[in-house]
Amino acid sequence: MKLLKLGIRFWITLTSLLSFASGWIMLAHAPKPSQAEYSSASVTTLEPLPPLSDFNAGGNNFQNQPSFDIQSQPRARLGFNSFFSTGGS
Repeated sequence: MKLLKLGIRFWITLTSLLSFASGWIMLAHAPKPSQAEYSSASVTTLEPLPPLSDFNAGGNNFQNQPSFDIQSQPRARLGFNSFFSTGGS
């Protein structure tokens, strides 16, 4: 049984390291984005946003109303402890 646990731990460690290394290698050798695609000529500029004072000009004054309502609900007791217990040693 001890040999089986050691073999499984070795297998998990080996596959984890190989997966990490292969992912790292694939990422390092992935094609880089070409600079022609991201030239400054193709980047469009957005118009600036209006100031915050203009948002309240619509006549609806929501300053005193909360944006969300918090309702506290008591937790239901299910008859057992809230932590997970297996009963093992």
